[in-house]
Amino acid sequence: MKEQQIQQTNAPTCLIVNTLGNFSVVVDGHNLTNEFDNSLKLWELFKFLITFKDELIPPERIIDSLWPDAEYADPKRTLRALIYRLRKVLNGHDPNNENCVIVYSQGCYKLKTSNSCLVDVVEFENLFKQAYDAYTIEEQSIGLYKKVINMYRGEYLSATNGHNWLTPARNYYRRLFLQSVIEASDLLKEQKRYKDIIEICELTIKHEMFEEEVHLRYIEALAASGKIKRAKSHYEYVVKIFEREMGVKPSNNLKRLYHHIFGEKIQSSTNVTDIAKRLEEEMFISGPMVCELDFFKFHYQIEARRGERYGHETFLGLVTLAKQDHSLLDKKQRQKGMCDLKEVLISNLRKGDIITQLNEEQFLISFPFECMEQANKVLSKIKNGFSKEKKDEGLTVHCTMETSLPERGFNNKIKQY
Repeated sequence: MKEQQIQQTNAPTCLIVNTLGNFSVVVDGHNLTNEFDNSLKLWELFKFLITFKDELIPPERIIDSLWPDAEYADPKRTLRALIYRLRKVLNGHDPNNENCVIVYSQGCYKLKTSNSCLVDVVEFENLFKQAYDAYTIEEQSIGLYKKVINMYRGEYLSATNGHNWLTPARNYYRRLFLQSVIEASDLLKEQKRYKDIIEICELTIKHEMFEEEVHLRYIEALAASGKIKRAKSHYEYVVKIFEREMGVKPSNNLKRLYHHIFGEKIQSSTNVTDIAKRLEEEMFISGPMVCELDFFKFHYQIEARRGERYGHETFLGLVTLAKQDHSLLDKKQRQKGMCDLKEVLISNLRKGDIITQLNEEQFLISFPFECMEQANKVLSKIKNGFSKEKKDEGLTVHCTMETSLPERGFNNKIKQY
């Protein structure tokens, strides 16, 4: 996507001010920030006035905010001299130009934005409001949000540091930018325009590397557009960089998305204590036994010991609820889907099989089969039966099967999923 800046008008004294990313002030085609690059105090003053544009600011507040440690014999006179010099820079050596953007009123100074002073963040904010108000007209809203996203070329006044007054403004414009990304991607997702989502997310990640929500949407869009390898590669990249730079493990949202796309279980802790408080099981005369995880673990260990003694293997199946387009399930879909999946399992498994719910989206099954081929046939039957029944709802299941060798413990097997 090409960068978009405010276009200069034909007005002879029009100031073009860019603040998102690199700071620049252009008048009649001349870059004043380059021509007067040694006037650091003047530009610092201008940046403060731009940040509080169209607001009357007392001289004391300006001085205390910009130079709190400076000792001036006459602070107001010093500020007047700086304002005079700044006006000369902005108005072509004519500080008394009636079109000057810096005005003095009621003992205060103000930078007024108008047709003679175009500031990028003013258009940035206006475009966001237009996009938000046009949410019922999807195509128009998407187009406006894209303009907002393209205008954000970096943090507000990114090269300026050491001033507390910059923080609220930076956070505000950053929030508008990220909200535009979220709103646009939501609208695009409804239309299944995953390529557009990928482009928006790639642009966003350049500026917001550690914004997890953007990575989630990027991975989801890659997978939904068939780029599974790229989706998995980006997930692994995010996990590594978050751990290296921020010292954090994958969040539950990231792990849940991974489960949906790849049907694999990321290592996570299970609170056995909470489960042990209930320790109830459901009995079915002709179907499988449905039990809590701690009982399942106990049963698994018994079968492993028995297998070691008699030389047979135990099979462990993992069934994961997912959406066919690899997007995340919401709470309602997850709860209803797991209830429906449980019924499918009960109707397709035998009396000797045992089921437990591992988490919000997965069931574990213990199979006393003589060979893996038999167990795989049952899992295939479960998957096909569920997907056929839930085709209109866009739900499916991923099934994983492994041979549980007698010498390997239950905890080790769980970690592999």
